[in-house]
Amino acid sequence: MKTTARTNIPYTKREKLAGLFLVLGFFLILGWAAMMGGGRGWFRSYNEYYALYSEGYGLAPGVKVRFLRTDVGLVTRLELTENNQVKVHLSILEEYADRVKSDSQAAIASPTFIGSEYIDIIPGSLATEPVPNGGQIPAQERKSLEDYVKDLHLDTMLAKTEAIMTNVDSLTHQLQDPSGPLLGTMSNVRKLTATVAAGEGSLGELAMNDNAALELYRILGDVRIATDNIASLTGSLNKTMPDILNRLESITAQVEAAARSAPEIGRSARESMRSVNQVLDSAKRNFLIRPNLTADPEPESLSYPARQR
Repeated sequence: MKTTARTNIPYTKREKLAGLFLVLGFFLILGWAAMMGGGRGWFRSYNEYYALYSEGYGLAPGVKVRFLRTDVGLVTRLELTENNQVKVHLSILEEYADRVKSDSQAAIASPTFIGSEYIDIIPGSLATEPVPNGGQIPAQERKSLEDYVKDLHLDTMLAKTEAIMTNVDSLTHQLQDPSGPLLGTMSNVRKLTATVAAGEGSLGELAMNDNAALELYRILGDVRIATDNIASLTGSLNKTMPDILNRLESITAQVEAAARSAPEIGRSARESMRSVNQVLDSAKRNFLIRPNLTADPEPESLSYPARQR
């Protein structure tokens, strides 16, 4: 059958609507793909790396690669090498490629001990060169339970816990012992309260005897009165003491002044006596007075008996 080309025939309204819906659907699918691809990184550039491990650790394609707990890539595939190692291929966003240094490490990490593994890129030093595209990132094997025990020093912690439990057990036995520190003290307290309740001893007599209690109250009242008197006396002394001290200071100053003038008074007295003696000597030598003077008494001689041997 021979077909003829359609030329210069206008499209019907239904055909135009169908074409419009096709164009709109195409753009909607294109926009959805752009949004989904942008969110999933379909249109972003990646660098390829690999790391070698002694085992697979449950890794699989699609496992996340993180850098400082930030998603930066994915595991693309795994393969076994000829020397029985697991080669894990990694795709890391190109914008983070300069952070993957030659001394960085690709460690197997997990938020729990089992399952949910991911690869954590441990940062290297800033001075080292980045790993080139397609290069190897040094691997860090996942720690076993024994390694965690060693890191946490659980053996030491268990030994300390055992020692603590032993001490607690010993303390419990001591507390349960009737003659021990707790029950022995409680027994002594019980005996003391029984003695007081029976009115025995000084404390019991004071607690149970009204006369003793009244005598104690009287003594305490006397002590309170004596304390008040002492306080009043102390207040009076505080008021009068400055005046007394001032008077003592004035008397002391006068005594010191008299002591300083005493030598001068003594010299004046000696000179006056010397003048009197000179006047008397002159009068004794006067011929008018000398005959009327009595003779000086002769000194008495004292005799002592001889000491006999």
